[in-house]
Amino acid sequence: SEMCIRDRRRVHGDSHYCNRLKMFSESKIPAEEKKSGVENISIRKKRDEFTTEIRRQKREEEISKIRNITDQGEKLPSIHNSLKSKAPTVEEEQMNSHIDACLKRKYEEAEVPILIKAALSDNFAEQFFGIVGLRKILAQQSDSPIQEIIDANLIPRLLEYMQDDSKPHLQLEAAWVLTNIASGTTIQTQTMVDKGAIPLFIRLFGHKHLKIAEQAIWALGNMAGDNIEFRDQIIEAGGIDRIIYLYTRIKNQKSVKNVAWALSNLCRGSPPPNYESVKLAVPVFGKMILDESDSETLSEALWALVNLTDNQDDEKLDDILTIGIIPRLAQLLQHKSLNVVIPTVRVLGHVLSGAKHQTDEVLKTDAVAQFRRLLSVKRKLVKKEVCFCLSNITAGTSDQVSHVVRDEELVKKLLDIALNHEEDEIKREAIWVLANATNHGTEDDIYTLLKNGLYDVYLVLLDSQDIKTVLIVLESLLYILNAGKHAYRTEDGENAFLIAAEKMGIITKVDKLQHHPHREVYRKGLMILETFYDMEPLI
Repeated sequence: SEMCIRDRRRVHGDSHYCNRLKMFSESKIPAEEKKSGVENISIRKKRDEFTTEIRRQKREEEISKIRNITDQGEKLPSIHNSLKSKAPTVEEEQMNSHIDACLKRKYEEAEVPILIKAALSDNFAEQFFGIVGLRKILAQQSDSPIQEIIDANLIPRLLEYMQDDSKPHLQLEAAWVLTNIASGTTIQTQTMVDKGAIPLFIRLFGHKHLKIAEQAIWALGNMAGDNIEFRDQIIEAGGIDRIIYLYTRIKNQKSVKNVAWALSNLCRGSPPPNYESVKLAVPVFGKMILDESDSETLSEALWALVNLTDNQDDEKLDDILTIGIIPRLAQLLQHKSLNVVIPTVRVLGHVLSGAKHQTDEVLKTDAVAQFRRLLSVKRKLVKKEVCFCLSNITAGTSDQVSHVVRDEELVKKLLDIALNHEEDEIKREAIWVLANATNHGTEDDIYTLLKNGLYDVYLVLLDSQDIKTVLIVLESLLYILNAGKHAYRTEDGENAFLIAAEKMGIITKVDKLQHHPHREVYRKGLMILETFYDMEPLI
């Protein structure tokens, strides 16, 4: 059934090349085809992991950039000024002067042993001096002395300082140093986790000083992005709820971006987190998508939804519909940044692979028109993802298929890609859109495709060296010819689609495929000939 077909494609996620062969026939796929399907899953998985790693590297570069700018004195005094008492005592004034002096001072890497010793002292002034110095060196040095700090057993003291709400200046700097350590290696981060850092950082989300609460975002975002074990520990400790609470308190765009990044890190990884444990984040991402304009914030929220809806059932996709972002997603297809457009297409692709009512929600927007426009974008990944979306539409009901087939400009673009694109993988994606339409569309839709040149494209593709392409075309031809047999006949009662295929030379090429070395190509070609002609199979 249609629903079964669509569910099967979605459950198998993006490994749709091999699975879509099953749309046309339940026949057994040859062993070599099964193997290639597995390889495609691996390729897509590697691509996702690579994309995630690039995003993390970019984010880490941005973290370093922000710390360096802040460290040059442009913003740091204002951060600490927000922690100062509005009516300081004489003693507090003296301490404020010391704080300002420490912040303005420059520190050298050679001073690290002295700074560690100061940080371990029992005197606040020395502690602050030592921790500020270490934080500045960690922020500026490409080869940060993280291990030296760990070896000096300073982490327990830093965690102790971070819990002392009576000393917010020290608390902030201690959290900052620990955040830098969390950006180190997994083993270095593990040292912090083993000493109980995760619940202590989560506690800071409720701090009365937002600057301190926001610092905790950097730390837990780094941890969650490191590996799934840290991610799951943060989730189990209530990190999702507390980050959402913090989101309700913050106002500025930069802080919202940081929350989006940290919350997104908690929703990605392989295997993904338990959906029930992170589903509260879905409305938050929805609000960000609806309300925010910053491209990085949008990208983080969108990629989170990509991860949360990948390989999920219709109930999860309904959560996306519930938050009311489908019209906004259609708008974002026009965004100037491909870093926003690509995850938007991916989210829509997941929704389109769902149930009929989910696909219909997308079709209520101008998404198809935007997909048509995006097919002109040079980026190959965009073409591939857009074709995947369109193939999900044409794998639906006949009414849904018509949204694609009756857009003449869109069909012409798809035919051009299928015929002329230099990469077989992109060609094949366009072919799937057209082939699915011949399966699920009406006879009139098939006629429209033929009128626009589908046979011309298929005539060339039957000579393709790409076995998957030839198989798709053969299956599609079977559906076309069946449609002609039942609905499109000449005055003499002949199959109009079959006669057109004969005149084009398509049937001649199908006949030649009986000599094809690939067993499945031979079998499918023979099926066409035996179905529509009285003939004996080749021995």
